[in-house]
Amino acid sequence: MRKKANTLKKIGIVGAGLIGASLAKKLTSSGFEVICVGRNRKHLLKARTLGVCSEISTDLSDLSRCDIVVVSTPVDVIIEISKKIIPLMKKGAVITDVGSVKSNICARLSVFAKKCGVSFVGAHPMAGSEKSGCENARSDLFEKSSVFITPVKETNRNALKVVAEMWEKTGASCLITRPARHDRFAAVASHLPHLISFCFMEMFLDFEKKNGKAKEAAAGSFRDITRVAKSSPAVWNAIFKENRAFLSKNVKVFINKLENMMECLKSRKLTGRLNKIKTGYEKIENKIGKSR
Repeated sequence: MRKKANTLKKIGIVGAGLIGASLAKKLTSSGFEVICVGRNRKHLLKARTLGVCSEISTDLSDLSRCDIVVVSTPVDVIIEISKKIIPLMKKGAVITDVGSVKSNICARLSVFAKKCGVSFVGAHPMAGSEKSGCENARSDLFEKSSVFITPVKETNRNALKVVAEMWEKTGASCLITRPARHDRFAAVASHLPHLISFCFMEMFLDFEKKNGKAKEAAAGSFRDITRVAKSSPAVWNAIFKENRAFLSKNVKVFINKLENMMECLKSRKLTGRLNKIKTGYEKIENKIGKSR
């Protein structure tokens, strides 16, 4: 465990959705002073009532008192809102995010923040749920999960340690890698599974509309593959668009795998392939992050 940094005192979290509220709830319970900032005061009041944070505000200027600010908004507005926040922050403060795609965000905000005397450090917790909102916040959401921290050449090393320390307080393990490498991994391990789930659900709904009562045959495996199809369409549309280059490559590979599987099915040589897949999965099963 890293030695506690003196700068990690007052923490501001912008956006009290599932991720932001869960982080705020854990840090608040750990004794940190946390302020949640957002546009919807009614939503913020609910978050405070639920014990997510001790202070709320709809004014971004209140973040000027924070040592570290976490931007927990949809990925397509992180840059826009961060550029409004950074000039308001005190010199030497740290700003980070929880965006699911890192390359563009890190490249643009690291340079902008440095010019303002502030340090930006990209981060992405590999934890979440198909549920949303502060009412579903959990202080244990990040326990035993991984958090990618994605430095670039402008990244201040002490700021990186501050961000890592904050996430370690949640019970997560930090993995440091370059933004593009993160995006390549996230495309295949997170973004593609969500896209497949949405596509499968669309196919099933089409089938149900034409044939009826197919849902009566749906059980455990159906729930497993469709769980994340309940996720926010707006949030995932933004993620898919932001990481479309890496995602598109993996979609093509997946389509090719499906076509190959069909050939095995036709030639009745499927058993060996399924056994190989099962064995491979068992080797990595205990290293896969658990669903929350």
